[in-house]
Amino acid sequence: MRYFLRFVLLTIAFALTTWGLLRWQAAGFGFEGFLSLEHFPTLHPVLFMVFGLALIPPTLWDIFLLEGNNES
Repeated sequence: MRYFLRFVLLTIAFALTTWGLLRWQAAGFGFEGFLSLEHFPTLHPVLFMVFGLALIPPTLWDIFLLEGNNES
């Protein structure tokens, strides 16, 4: 069950990164409304991409630690 939750979190992280990049491309790779809600009624797509990228390394590290503990 621990592996399942980690892999679901990893999948969500990659999905957020991909969605953020695709949405940002659809917006023309602009930074308009990055810190304000004037141009985008929702959060800027770069924020989703950054959040996804921030989740990937710790999740992978946790999976590697679980794998190392199971080998002992």
